[in-house]
Amino acid sequence: MGDVHGCVRHAFGAVVMLQARRGIRLDAVIQVGDLGAYPSVERYDEPTRRFARDHPAQGDFLQLLAPEPSFAAGIRAALRHVPPMLFVSGNHEDHEWLAGLHAAARGAGASDAANAPDASDAPAGSEDPATVPIDPLGAYRHVACGSVVEVAGRKVAFLGLVEVEGYMDLDEDAYARLMAAAPGSADILVTHDGPYGMSKDRRGEVQGSPKLTRLIEHLQPPLHVSGHYHHPNGPRQYGRTTSYALAQLVRPKAGRWEPEPVNPGQSVAPGSIGLLDTAAGTFEYVDDAWLADVGGDALDLAALVAAAC
Repeated sequence: MGDVHGCVRHAFGAVVMLQARRGIRLDAVIQVGDLGAYPSVERYDEPTRRFARDHPAQGDFLQLLAPEPSFAAGIRAALRHVPPMLFVSGNHEDHEWLAGLHAAARGAGASDAANAPDASDAPAGSEDPATVPIDPLGAYRHVACGSVVEVAGRKVAFLGLVEVEGYMDLDEDAYARLMAAAPGSADILVTHDGPYGMSKDRRGEVQGSPKLTRLIEHLQPPLHVSGHYHHPNGPRQYGRTTSYALAQLVRPKAGRWEPEPVNPGQSVAPGSIGLLDTAAGTFEYVDDAWLADVGGDALDLAALVAAAC
């Protein structure tokens, strides 16, 4: 799943509909970062604060942390049909807060543990768990950068953040761990940023991370999936690796560069979800017409699940 930016009910609505309409069973759901994981409005970065003013559904993540009964009912209804979502850090998350959840999960101290919902799945003094729950409903689990986790029978390597000079860099230790892994040791690589040269921006400048290009060329997983740039991009080939980038899950109502309304109904965008058939080994963008039915400023997730299932 592509960048969610807080629209967590849309995310679950889309995967419930995907499973129901395609007549399939999802073994796992992985989100490529920019979930919009912030513990409070005060912790928002400036772009998140700016966009959230005009897009109410971006505030759904905060409701997830302290859900009202109707909100919780929708999430619980979805979780009866689809698995919780794994996600890696994007550039629009509260990285300190997420690090604190991992610290609490390994028993780093009472002050950290007090801020961690249900972070008791690792004993005190244990190694840092690769994944930690971030909400009381168990809907989302954060995966630490540099981790290789078995997901649905596949070894999945995770590396978040972006490489942009003067703004942010990839986690140095996490990157080094993956670069030290043997070629072919991961089946799937999930990153937030994309490899260098994948596209150009509106100014004609080349987009992507040179470090990620080197990582893909070294690790050579059969599949690489990323997000960040908010539009589908791929397939692109890097040796034996086929690489795809996903669109933003819910495009803004009005774009920064488009004079006309872009997505006034706040519907899920085609190309924001990719489907890996683990039996056939095929990957496709989901462009189904029903994506338009998953929308609105305040999605009634419980009603959507009841209708779909």
